[in-house]
Amino acid sequence: MENNKETVEIKDFPKLQSPFEREDVKGKHVCVPKLKEEYAWIFSKDCLAVDKLDGTNVSVVIEDGKIKNIFNRCNKIDIWKSSKWFYDGVRNSIELENFNPDMCNDGQYFGELIGPEIQGNPYGLKEARWVPFDYLKKKYVYKFWNSFVEEIKDLSVEEKFEKVSDLFKGLWSIYKRQRGITGEVNETTSFENSMAAEGIVFYNLKTGEMCKLRRDMFDWYKGRVHGEEKVKELIKELV
Repeated sequence: MENNKETVEIKDFPKLQSPFEREDVKGKHVCVPKLKEEYAWIFSKDCLAVDKLDGTNVSVVIEDGKIKNIFNRCNKIDIWKSSKWFYDGVRNSIELENFNPDMCNDGQYFGELIGPEIQGNPYGLKEARWVPFDYLKKKYVYKFWNSFVEEIKDLSVEEKFEKVSDLFKGLWSIYKRQRGITGEVNETTSFENSMAAEGIVFYNLKTGEMCKLRRDMFDWYKGRVHGEEKVKELIKELV
């Protein structure tokens, strides 16, 4: 991999927001039944609902059909100094035919890096794996979402929120299920060590806009909250 000056403009993947307002309720920062107007499209036929993976955001820069560099957010990965799972994850993705650099135009391609040493490895992987978002949008779609939206179209925002909340209580991860992880999923189920999904990433098929809902954004959730693992790792480094 080359380390020449970038000809592709490097961008950070945008932080995705919740389509519902969030407020502090009993010490927890959770969603409340107030839909943000700019995300009303999640309840339209233009919405694609995709299994959200819990890892770290990694992008690959392609030039002339070859991987030029790998980034974790805006931080370029140094082959000599960085953890090797970045390279292992991308290599494994190519070997599994989740990603083909030869077929890519020049540009920056985003995905989620999961596996051992990453967010507690909720997917039980033995090796790191980088899953491109474009691949997730093709293979890990919650096909029930459009019919669900049709069923609740005449409800109030408050009623829609309750329906979504109830749906998330039993929402299992397509990726985990494919990995052979089993078990009942309900409102008492934590994300780790279960088949529960971390959440859904919503894509607007017309505009390309995105937003997300996580299991831990609801007041009934019990278990590790998003980012908690990173805090623990930081504490370890400081002690």
